[in-house]
Amino acid sequence: MLKKSILGTAALISGLTLASESFAGGYLLNEFSATGQGRAFAGAGVVGDDYSAIAFNPAGMTLKDSGLQAGLTLVELRSRAEGSLSTGYGNDKAPGKVELYKTLPSFFAQYKVNEQVYLGLGAYAPFGLATKYKWGWYGETHGVKTELTVYDIAGAVALKPTDKLSIGGALIARYVYGDLTNRVGVAGLAPNGIPNSKNEFEVDGWDYGFNVGIMYEFTKDLRAGLAYKTQSSQTVSGTQTIKGVPIPGVNGEYDATSTMTLPSTLTASGFWKVNDKFGLSALARFTQWNVFDDFIIVSDYMTTNIPEKWKNSWTFAAGLDYYLNENWTLRGGVAYDECPIRSSKYRTARIPDSDRYTVAVGFSYKYDNFKVDVGYSHIFMAKSKTANLDTRTGTTIHARYDGRGNMLGVQLQYDF
Repeated sequence: MLKKSILGTAALISGLTLASESFAGGYLLNEFSATGQGRAFAGAGVVGDDYSAIAFNPAGMTLKDSGLQAGLTLVELRSRAEGSLSTGYGNDKAPGKVELYKTLPSFFAQYKVNEQVYLGLGAYAPFGLATKYKWGWYGETHGVKTELTVYDIAGAVALKPTDKLSIGGALIARYVYGDLTNRVGVAGLAPNGIPNSKNEFEVDGWDYGFNVGIMYEFTKDLRAGLAYKTQSSQTVSGTQTIKGVPIPGVNGEYDATSTMTLPSTLTASGFWKVNDKFGLSALARFTQWNVFDDFIIVSDYMTTNIPEKWKNSWTFAAGLDYYLNENWTLRGGVAYDECPIRSSKYRTARIPDSDRYTVAVGFSYKYDNFKVDVGYSHIFMAKSKTANLDTRTGTTIHARYDGRGNMLGVQLQYDF
């Protein structure tokens, strides 16, 4: 997945930095429920108004009977990077613009066998990232395009041994795809990049994981849940393609592999239907990002080890539902995501993440057995700085990032 490539004839071509990316906080995704998006995913898995509990907390499947849903979330993130390279080759007149446009589909279905047993199936994207600068920006040896796509296919079962207690688990098959490009730089000759050169690293692979959860209903209108999703470690393989380097024996296509670890998460969530008009929800999630300590990639040229040193992070969210009538529900929410990057030293051009603040609104319309859910959220990203050294070219990219994002989710549910 996220890779940092190295191309180095002897150590000369050190500028193939496919700088690594990491995931969440950095890019952990929740966008597989338009219903949940409208409340900033507060109460995820235990509210019981859609079928996405399979992904958040499978114990929450017992809150609904049989049915299915399909959804699509459109993601748009923008950030502007202004600065220079430490070599002095930086061009402040060509700032970088990080642009992310991504479409995230999701599908869930479940079947109520009886009052104690529920079966479910889900397909969704738990991690994802896409950043793209234009060729010619001053930091193009540090990264131009970065795309990470992760898809989970989960089979789940939930049991309700008592009227108040539910437990659930899901077996997850996980597919990872990564595609990264950058300009090739040569230490001492062209640290800011060889014109018209290109380095691309494309890999994919499969792995497996688990998601387990528990939910307790204090009353029919007050409940809380705890869910744990295991980390996964997949070996991804593919090719590294180098073009446009005027040095014999460099251009070509080479086998490459890497092992990446996606973090575990522990999520506590709660929901309280105060009365016929209002519902309150909350969430706290701990993500074990310290598993992303070093990034290692092996190609037919050489092996490199990139220090990342990410730290564990927290997410908090609160939401409000307003039940207008039997057909319409309005909702809103706020959330805070802590950035796992320790400092500007470890913040790369490929993933210039920062603390995030989210404001969300949404609604549901129910007619007969059908329900349409729409959720919109705006992301305020704290301003951040990068001072990340590429030891292969000897350049340090200095950049100031100012970003924001928008997400729009639409979903259709059908109850059998």
